[in-house]
Amino acid sequence: MMLRLYKIAVTLAAPFLALWLATDKRRRPLLARFRPYLPDLDTAPIWVHACSVGELNTACPIIKALNTRWPQTPCLLTVSTPTAMALAKALDLPAGVAWFPFDAPFVVRPFLRRLRPKVLLLIETELWPCVITQTRASGAPVVLLNGRLSDSHARSYRRFASFYRPAIQRITAAGMQNERYAERLCALGADASNVSVTGNTKFDSAPPKLDEHERSALLADLRIPPDAPVLVFGSTRPGDEALAAECWEQLRRSAPGLVLIVAPRHLERLSEAQEALKDTPFRLRSALDGGENEGGVVLLDTHGELARIYALATVAVIGGSFFPGVDGHNPIESAAQGVPTVFGPYMRNFQDPADLLLARDAALQIASSEALYSQLESLLNDSAARAKLGENATRTVLQNRGATARTLDLIERALG
Repeated sequence: MMLRLYKIAVTLAAPFLALWLATDKRRRPLLARFRPYLPDLDTAPIWVHACSVGELNTACPIIKALNTRWPQTPCLLTVSTPTAMALAKALDLPAGVAWFPFDAPFVVRPFLRRLRPKVLLLIETELWPCVITQTRASGAPVVLLNGRLSDSHARSYRRFASFYRPAIQRITAAGMQNERYAERLCALGADASNVSVTGNTKFDSAPPKLDEHERSALLADLRIPPDAPVLVFGSTRPGDEALAAECWEQLRRSAPGLVLIVAPRHLERLSEAQEALKDTPFRLRSALDGGENEGGVVLLDTHGELARIYALATVAVIGGSFFPGVDGHNPIESAAQGVPTVFGPYMRNFQDPADLLLARDAALQIASSEALYSQLESLLNDSAARAKLGENATRTVLQNRGATARTLDLIERALG
């Protein structure tokens, strides 16, 4: 009954949602989700859904691993946001790319008839009642990969448990990041025999550590002097760019030649980031054209480079963690490069890797944005402390790899 009510509600809401999307050119591309275009596929594909950029970064190595294990079976990757769509198209993935259908019966049913998926793989926390129930009704298994139920997600799902339970009960298999998340999924109605702990594939997906030749080439490409200290603010959100500029202005007095690289999480915010940096001599990454080293401030306005950019950092700062409302971003990418990593008090979305890095003395958590400057100054002037943090970070990432292989085994069992 609750599933029927959900389907009725989303069907009635669809025209109003379409009207709202049509009124704004930034949202207008999402209208395609009412009838997603599908690329030509020779046979029934493995359907992988990654909602936004974070899930897409998780999905990329999984898709490559799928292609290695099942090279004759095509993959279709779906995404839900314009930023993720732009990045997915820019990446060289062995998969077709399409919009994820809106979770309404009149959208999902024809999508499934055209796609005929062999299996649906949902990344992290994508529990869509219509998609899950209709996919199972079509005969394809549904597998949750790298499953995560944070405190906030768990509360939301518990509040609407009667709506989600029919879908959760239909999940064929779930590979969760840890025991706590597995227990939460079972409490929401999942069959415990279908739920296992496979670990966090983000430890596998972080790019390998750049060697000195690659690092030197990247420094030259960004026109950064090879001996300059570099401060990277990654995945910045509102307020972070101004904080980065303020820290850079103060720090360069005690760290001559300090270069600041700012990487906004969403490029739709590029103009906002530029406004925050207007009093600093910043250069856009896309406008660098070789020539002499310049240093200063670089604003990263390109897709998919941040994981490698972290390799240049003397110290890396994780954005979205110093002001409430975002709850942090992935600290594993910088840790994998052996870089001293600093983040703020708001890391709830990545609490598990953050706690693990902190427990291994592989990262530092700062109580507030006001305390950031003094901690960065201390790190920039203490090479021994930086070396210890970096070595511990590399070791922690290496010790926690292997989740991708366990995930593929889970998919293979689900496929029979």
